[in-house]
Amino acid sequence: MTKIYQQMIQDVPILEVTPDDSFHKQLPLVIFYHGWRSSKELVLTQARKLAQKNIRVILPDAMNHGQRLADISSIPSFTFWNSIQGNLTEYSMIRDYYMDKDLVKDNKIGVGGYSMGAMTTGVLLTNHPEITAATIIMGTPNLAIYAKLVRIDAKHRGLYIPDDLDQLTSWINAYDLNQHPETIAHRPLLFWHGTDDYRIPYRQSKDFFDRIHTESYADQVAFITGYKAGHLVEPRLMDKVANFFEYYLE
Repeated sequence: MTKIYQQMIQDVPILEVTPDDSFHKQLPLVIFYHGWRSSKELVLTQARKLAQKNIRVILPDAMNHGQRLADISSIPSFTFWNSIQGNLTEYSMIRDYYMDKDLVKDNKIGVGGYSMGAMTTGVLLTNHPEITAATIIMGTPNLAIYAKLVRIDAKHRGLYIPDDLDQLTSWINAYDLNQHPETIAHRPLLFWHGTDDYRIPYRQSKDFFDRIHTESYADQVAFITGYKAGHLVEPRLMDKVANFFEYYLE
């Protein structure tokens, strides 16, 4: 059995999911991020599967999502990048909240997410060596290339794009896992991506893995291909994610 608690960490709405009767106990911590135009409630099934592995799971609502829902900017992808940057900005506040309460067992911290949440995971890995293990599920580690593709597509569709949008989102380069793969630093990292993903190209994740998997810093990186799978997470994949974190955070 698991328990779900609603609370605020400053202005960030979260769901905290724990094993039954373990709210005040030290547990490994996993912060798990939802996807674009989704919400924390829509990743509860994954959170329950993780909590059943004796893990405390934190599900934040990203900026512009869930309880923080806001209109999307008419400038393509601007709200999307703003949401990821918000996750990046607020991660340390969430981490410290549980560290300060002495609720993180053996400093074991996992981070994961789906789609936009998976891209959040990649940017966090580049600058947070305290993360023990991570999962990037149907999200690209190559943010700069993905951003370029979005801009090209928008221009082809005749949508307005500021000439300096690349500069306005230039923070991406400092947190792009594709540009800083050495920051993986021997940590366990699991990728999953479907070959028929129509939203985020499969090749961006697979090409990254193929390029780095023989490097010493990537000795614990694994890649699972979802053959003919689209942009969708099924229960069997949720079980793989839960088993991964159980193994590396125990």
